[in-house]
Amino acid sequence: MRLDLTAPARRRAISLTPLIDVVFILLLFFMLSSTFTQWRQLDLVVPGTGTATPPVQHQVRLLSDDGRFLLDGMELNLQDSGALTRQLSQQSDDLFVVSADSGIATQALIGLLDALNAAGARQLSLAQRP
Repeated sequence: MRLDLTAPARRRAISLTPLIDVVFILLLFFMLSSTFTQWRQLDLVVPGTGTATPPVQHQVRLLSDDGRFLLDGMELNLQDSGALTRQLSQQSDDLFVVSADSGIATQALIGLLDALNAAGARQLSLAQRP
């Protein structure tokens, strides 16, 4: 009788190193391709709702993308936040109805809303174009 002295075949273990490498590469890809922006919310008011007596309305019209706007007929600039704060200091509870000329970028309009909010305006509303 013949004696078989060869060792039995060993099962090879699956290496997890390539799998871990792929997971780290995917993690790195998603971390670098993601954008981390801070989302903000502005509360807009529909005129004539929620109050028994309507507040005093001030017309704000954005004239250009560089931040020039009219507040009750007086021309101001977004870069001059001190003048805007002084103008709004006594009128913080009034309603500010914001409109924009045609061709104005949405980012400029949002910048104006942010500036009014930072200057103390509590009630902001967007005007509907006729």
